[in-house]
Amino acid sequence: MKGVSAKDLRGNDPAELLSTARKLQEDLFKHRLKKNTNQLENTALLRSTRREIARVNTVLAERLRALGGTLGGTSASAKSAGTAAAPGSAEGAAESAPKASAKAKPATKSVEKSAKKKES
Repeated sequence: MKGVSAKDLRGNDPAELLSTARKLQEDLFKHRLKKNTNQLENTALLRSTRREIARVNTVLAERLRALGGTLGGTSASAKSAGTAAAPGSAEGAAESAPKASAKAKPATKSVEKSAKKKES
């Protein structure tokens, strides 16, 4: 799937766009794997694949906006395809909230280390 334009993508159904985005994500993963094992001859494939993913996600986001934010209950599948939740939505806020347990662990370690230094 090379050289896909946004005009061509606008004619597709949202389900087709989701499957196209999923396939492009898989292709990008394969390209990255080949690059890391020095088997990828054309490194421009990484850049072009990322841009094609962005084109598909842009057209999909336009569809979501036009339909009022949902595709008949498939917002979870749109989210798994790489599209972000709308700013200010509950989904976006839950994902960006930091975890309290991750912050507590390093703090206790530093307290333990400082207590050991004081003892010696």
